This record gives sequence, structure tokens and C-alpha cells, in this order.
Amino acid sequence: MWRSHETPLQEYELSGLTVLRKESPPANPAGALTWVRAKALWVELAPVGKRRSRDLEDERFIAAALAARAKAILSYDGDLLSLEKPFGISVTRPSAFLVWMEARE
Repeated sequence: MWRSHETPLQEYELSGLTVLRKESPPANPAGALTWVRAKALWVELAPVGKRRSRDLEDERFIAAALAARAKAILSYDGDLLSLEKPFGISVTRPSAFLVWMEARE
């Protein structure tokens, strides 16, 4: 079984930190990533039917979010961001998510 959140989590940890520091310097991405690691679910990908994204690789993110009943997908990927709300799941940039998280505190 493919562990659906492993690749996205690695992407957030490796490439996301650099971008987050540029886009939202006051935010502490390490805390958010710790939270994501603690809350991540192991899911089997849900069938999504017809192709949703221009990039076939993005389908697994949609399938994982759908299977996990996620409220949001965090991504820098332009193809994913252009979908806005596939299956009612919001697609947003991680920096916007961090700002939202900090506003809740």
C-alpha cells in the first residue's frame, strides 16, 4: 500500500520551508510541520473518477484528501491551486494556512 501522505509531507518539509520563510517570515513553519506530522492520517487513496488536474501526479493528492475527508490541500503547485475546491476540498498555499493557524491562537 502506498502511504499517501509520505510524499506530500516530505515535499512540505524539504521545499516548503524555504518558500514559507520568504512568504510568511513571522510564521514558524517548524511548529506547523510538527502539527501536520502528528495529525497526518494513513489512508488508501479514494477513487476520484475522471481526471481533475492538468498534472496527473496531482491526482494522488486529491485522492488522499478525499479519502481522509480533508478540508484543505496545502500546495504550491499551480495546477492544484487552479482547481480551487475539488470535491469541496479547499486548495491553498501553505503560507495562507500558517497565517490562518496563527490567527486562531
